[in-house]
Amino acid sequence: MTNFIHLLENFWILKDKDRELYYELKNLDRDTRDFIREKLGYNLIINQNLVKMEKVPEVPEAWMGIKSFTDSMDYVLLCLLLAFLEDKTNDEQFLLSHVTEYLQINYPDGALDWTIYHIRKSLIRVLNFALDMGFIKIDDGDQDLFSENYNAEVLYENTGISRYFIRSFNGQITEYSTWEDILNSQWFFSDEDKGVVRRMRVYRSLFLDSVVYDDDLSVFEYIKRQRHTLQSDIEKYMEGELHIYKNAAFITVDDYRYKISFPEDKTLSDICLLICSIISERIKSGDMSLKADDTVFMDNDSFDEVLQICIERYRELWSKEYRLKSFNLLRQEVIEYMSLNKLITSREAGILVLPLALKFKGEYSEDVFVEDRENEQK
Repeated sequence: MTNFIHLLENFWILKDKDRELYYELKNLDRDTRDFIREKLGYNLIINQNLVKMEKVPEVPEAWMGIKSFTDSMDYVLLCLLLAFLEDKTNDEQFLLSHVTEYLQINYPDGALDWTIYHIRKSLIRVLNFALDMGFIKIDDGDQDLFSENYNAEVLYENTGISRYFIRSFNGQITEYSTWEDILNSQWFFSDEDKGVVRRMRVYRSLFLDSVVYDDDLSVFEYIKRQRHTLQSDIEKYMEGELHIYKNAAFITVDDYRYKISFPEDKTLSDICLLICSIISERIKSGDMSLKADDTVFMDNDSFDEVLQICIERYRELWSKEYRLKSFNLLRQEVIEYMSLNKLITSREAGILVLPLALKFKGEYSEDVFVEDRENEQK
């Protein structure tokens, strides 16, 4: 695995958590540093505690949120916690009650009532995230007790890492009113440098997203024109291969080395691959029509029919969790997962199958069916 992949897959690499990888990346080769700066336009932070490539997406996606967070309040409390830690020195200790007092005073929508259970749980999620990320350490106490007793006390220690969590902005963040303002603030190029911006947008889209469609013609045309240069960089830094079709471009790799990829080695991913195969079958048989842009629209009944076919054919080969899952719950998970990977997009009247879905095919080998039949006979 290349050093670039480590930087791409990890939010940051902390010396305290992975000393060997930290020192390897601290001495990152000049070619990789130049690639990150010139092709992606990303800032590389290397200091005595961490190595971080500040990844900025071309377009924010749902999967980019913090998975453990379940409410917008979690993000508000996280921002306030970061502000609280900003005033602390490295290794400085503080109590949970100091945190709750600070949050209560500075919360933007009125005072927080720590006697309310779901508010305490929100703070617990934020503190757990801060622990996982290395912002803080627990010196004494159990913070989970706070969910049951708002008077519970915990002694923490500030690591100083949190000040590198949010990237630096080119202006005052209070001047931005939308996420587009935040993204656009990074581009301060003159007209003659617009080609540089386009190149960075292309590389960011390919390297961070599952697929680039031809919605933005300037980006897609750049990919087609510069395919050989892109392929060379992808081979060198991603150990992958660039695929370009009429209206879609994406990178493939040969194994499951990546933390987030499609397909994955899990049942839900298998189910979605099987659904892609059934859709292709129906197009080939003439039951579904492929549009000029290589998309297929399915009303809700048609999608449910495809899912039901998949269940009837393959359910016995799935893990117990998915064998027992109800149709409606399975349908919800499949749609969310396929949407996340840009295989489909939901419409009011149904499902639009996107071109990437038709590039995948899933099937079980005959050995799997034979093994399943043998297990049934025992």
